[in-house]
Amino acid sequence: MRACKRGTHHRMRYVVRKSNLLVIAALVAAGCSSFRGGTASEEHEKQPDYGEVATLRAINGSATFGKIRVVNSGDGASVLVSMMNVPPGTFRIAFHQTPNCSSPNGFSAGPPWAPSGKDPRTLIPAQMVNSESRVSTTFRIHGVHAAGANGVAGHSVVVYSGSQITDARPDVPNDRIACGVFEPAHRIEF
Repeated sequence: MRACKRGTHHRMRYVVRKSNLLVIAALVAAGCSSFRGGTASEEHEKQPDYGEVATLRAINGSATFGKIRVVNSGDGASVLVSMMNVPPGTFRIAFHQTPNCSSPNGFSAGPPWAPSGKDPRTLIPAQMVNSESRVSTTFRIHGVHAAGANGVAGHSVVVYSGSQITDARPDVPNDRIACGVFEPAHRIEF
């Protein structure tokens, strides 16, 4: 560039800048969302689906905590449950309509929910707690998915002490012991 006259050097920078703008304009006109070669929807489709996970928090004075994860599996979903400090005996799990666990007794989670044609009160059978008050189990549910019309995304999950799924009223203690809101899982780790 030193051999070029001053005016020529400025013209060359202008040509380079102009050509860069032409390349960018061509990419935009072609509908490209990035310089990596794929559109945003193609890159999103490449992201692995780790399902939905709800981190459980204790309600109604219990000490129960853990996670419940729902992962698509064929025509249904696999449900992975890991909980601690669950009262001895039987417990139930139910998906609920509203993604809200802010009330101290689980009322904010709304009524039990299940996909169309399924009974939310019998969707998941009663389970037993081991002698150490820990639960680590996996089961499948036909017709339920992590996301979509039949998915748990946008819902909550409630754990009940005992074999019944009961209704709740504001500020009235009940047998709900833990509540969590489903959100997309970002890792395989559970």
